[in-house]
Amino acid sequence: MAQQSGGTGRRPERPGGIALDGVMLTAALIALGGYLLPWFKQSPRYQWWYSGWEYASLSTGGGWTLWTFAWILLAVVVSFWAGDSVPAAMTGVVAGVGTLVFSLAVVAASFGAVGERSALNPVAGMPFGIGLPVLATGAGLLLAAGCRAIVRAERP
Repeated sequence: MAQQSGGTGRRPERPGGIALDGVMLTAALIALGGYLLPWFKQSPRYQWWYSGWEYASLSTGGGWTLWTFAWILLAVVVSFWAGDSVPAAMTGVVAGVGTLVFSLAVVAASFGAVGERSALNPVAGMPFGIGLPVLATGAGLLLAAGCRAIVRAERP
C-alpha cells in the first residue's frame, strides 16, 4: 500500500476540496427524474403541462411537495464532497431518506385521491407510467451510494 500525503495517514487534498461522488449525483438526478415524470402529461395537442403544480403551489397546495425537491437538491450539493467527507456522506444518506419519505407522501396523497371506480384496480388507471420505478431506482441508489460513501470516506 502506497504511503499517503507525507505519512499522515490522510488522503491528499484535491484541488478546491471537491471530492465528487458521481454515483450519488447520478442517483439524485435519477430520483429527480422519476419524481417529475408522473407530473408531466402529454395533452392531445402534444403540449406538455405540469399537472403536479397544484400539489406544489404555495397558494393552493401549501407547497409541501416542494420539500422533496429540497431533499434532492441537498443530495446533489453534498455529492460534490461525499467522496472524502464522512459528514457529507452522512448528509447524503439523510437526504436520500428525506427524498424517499416525502416522495412517498406525494404518492400516497395521489393514491388517496383515487375515487371509487368500477374497475377492479383503479390505481392501474393513474398516470404514473415509468416514473415510480425510476423514482424507486434513484432513491434506492441514492441510499446505497450514501452508505458506500460513508464507508469509503472512513478509510484512511
